[in-house]
Amino acid sequence: MTINFGAVLPYLPVMLKGLWISIEVTVLSFFIGSVAGVFVYLGRRSELAPLRWLAHAFVEIFRNTPLLVQLYLIYFGLPQVGINLDPFWSTLLGMTLNNAAYTSEIFRAGIESVPAGLVEAAGALGMRSMQTFRFVVLKPAVRNVLPALTNQFIVLFLFSAVGSVISLNELTSALADLNQRTLRTLEIFTLGGLLYYLTSAVIAGSSRLAERYLFRW
Repeated sequence: MTINFGAVLPYLPVMLKGLWISIEVTVLSFFIGSVAGVFVYLGRRSELAPLRWLAHAFVEIFRNTPLLVQLYLIYFGLPQVGINLDPFWSTLLGMTLNNAAYTSEIFRAGIESVPAGLVEAAGALGMRSMQTFRFVVLKPAVRNVLPALTNQFIVLFLFSAVGSVISLNELTSALADLNQRTLRTLEIFTLGGLLYYLTSAVIAGSSRLAERYLFRW
């Protein structure tokens, strides 16, 4: 069988549909998980010992176990206790929890890099602790960790391929299905890999533009 990319181009819409599902689950899990990551970080800084312990345990568990294992526990394990989630929501939940654990550490590094003088100045102006965190600490911290957050976003996008093992119709699942139908493995997965690469490149380029124009201050 000769190499013929033209033979698989008619299946490009199927690949793009799978790519859209990959992007959708990635964007949702990234933003929800990032917000959750801020609260996990705050939990680790809490004065309440049980809350600190829970936040620390959450980070350690989800950072030191494979995402695939977490996904199996959610999709196949939760039904044993009466919780049934379809492939999309199972993948979204698994990626969100995993992302929250990683972004909490990213935000910790960024927040601790903010000069203490800014916090002291906010206190001298009479700002409350949550106001100080929201307006004085969080914004510079996000600027400091934007490259790390971008890298996490790209990694999360690539990790969305694990959804294929529980029948989520994302890009990798679509590629595997097309491969079985056409038996053109080289062409199918080369084109699929190119879609993954181009999407990651767009994400990285968008991050550089955001860093240049949104954080010029």
